[in-house]
Order: sequence, then C-alpha cells, then structure tokens
Amino acid sequence: MTVVGFALAAFAVVLAWPIPEAVAAAQNRSRRTADPVAAVIIWQAIGVAGGFSLISACIAFALAPLVHVPGIALDDALDWWRWPLLAVGIGLLALLLGSLLWEARSARLHRARHREVLSLVSEPREGAPETRVIETDHALAYSVAGGSGTTVVSTGLLALLEDEERDAVLAHEREHLRLRHDLLTLAFASWHRMLPFLPATRTALEAVSAAIEIMADDAARRSVSDRAFVRALTKVSAKQAAGSKDYDPDLTDVRIARLSAPVAADMIRSRVRAAVYAVCLVAVPPLILVGTIIYS
Repeated sequence: MTVVGFALAAFAVVLAWPIPEAVAAAQNRSRRTADPVAAVIIWQAIGVAGGFSLISACIAFALAPLVHVPGIALDDALDWWRWPLLAVGIGLLALLLGSLLWEARSARLHRARHREVLSLVSEPREGAPETRVIETDHALAYSVAGGSGTTVVSTGLLALLEDEERDAVLAHEREHLRLRHDLLTLAFASWHRMLPFLPATRTALEAVSAAIEIMADDAARRSVSDRAFVRALTKVSAKQAAGSKDYDPDLTDVRIARLSAPVAADMIRSRVRAAVYAVCLVAVPPLILVGTIIYS
C-alpha cells in the first residue's frame, strides 16, 4: 500500500507539470485543425485526475497498515503520524470542492456587479435590447453570462465594422452565452486561484480559454459568412494590437486560418476518443486505491 501511495504521488506530480506542458505544446501545434471540444475534455480530465491522485496518495499512505492487518481496530492499526495524512487527504478534497464553490459564487457576484455598472454606463442597442453599447474608441466585444445573457459592444467596434462583420462578432459572443462557456473555465480559474504558483494551472486556464474562443467561432460560422468573420477579426485584431496588452496574435492567426478553411468534418470520433481517454485517466487513481484495499 505504501508503494501504491508513492506511485499515486508520482502520478500527481506528472499530471501537475510535464503532462500539461506536453499537452499544451501538442495542442498548439494542431490548433488549426484539431477539435477544441476534445481539447477541453482532455484538460478537464488532467485536472480531475491530478486532484484524485494527490488525495488517493494521502489516503494510501495513511491506511497502509490496514491492508496487512485485516480485522484490526483503526486506532490500533494506525500510527499517530498517519492520522494527519488521512486528514490531509480529506482536507484536500474539501478544499478543492470549497474552492470551486467559492469561484462559482465570486463569478456570479462579479457578473451581477458588472451588469449593474453596464446599466449606468451603456445603452441598449436599437432593435437588440440584450446587447449593450458602451462609448469608447476601443474595439470591444464581450459577453456577460447569467440570466438570458448580455452582449456588450463598443461604439468603436460598431464604427470599425460593416454590418455583416458586426453580425459575425455578435454571433460569436452569443455562442459564448448559449453554450455557457463561462462554466467551462470555472474549474480552471478555481485551481489557478488556489495554486497560482503551479505553472500547470495557468497553462490549463490559458489553453481552455483559447479553446472556447475557437469553439464559439466554429458554432457562429454556421449562421454567418466566413469571409465577413475573417474581415472582422482582421480589423479588430489590427486595432487591438496597437493598444491591448491582452491581445494574442497567435490565437488570432489560428482563428483566421480555421475560418479561411472549409468547415472541418464531423468531430464526433475525436470527441468520443477524448472522452474515453478522459474516463480512463480520471478512473486510474481511485481504482488503484480501491483495488489495492480489496485485493491485498
């Protein structure tokens, strides 16, 4: 059982550093053709499996004597130093769940405050009350989830784009709201807030954030012209490149390349494959722990 604990701890370490870096590098090389949904599934599995591995390792170290001495009372079997390990395992589980709930609450409150501010500094767009317009020369477009959702655009963006290009940008933002992409980033934002010193949390958050932009593009292009979408991205990115620290030229290039190519074939096979990999990855730590306890 102690060997199992070391193995699970090593698995947690591998999932916390080399695997995220390798997955991010591989996905960056194939973003122009790969399915972003499959990418998000894999990242979710890496995060959950890493947490399960660490928790299972603590429990394995703590309960090791029980495997070799069946029927003995818990107090008699466990040395005093194993109790803190058991507490750490349970505490980690509580901490992960608590952090996720805290992040969800914080995000909900932040959205509520944001909507209050928007009601003061923006106006509803004519003919589209769910879209708010803010007065600024910067080319901005984003969405605020919650309720029926709100799309926010700037006067600078509206002045920059033609009608068909505006429709493409608005369709992209509406897809973020329809597909609730804010929920996909929730766990990764929670892990990064809890473990900001761990590079893997930032790597995962950035990778998933990029993937959902591509997901929104893929969904929106079903209802708008690809050419108009590309023109809109080109114009907006040129303006953002001059004055935005958050501008990501690599992601913009990937999005334009995908929109300039024919719609990808059915991605169901890649998603099923990613789901199978994810289930296997997440199931490994608890199955090893439970199997060792039962069959030892």
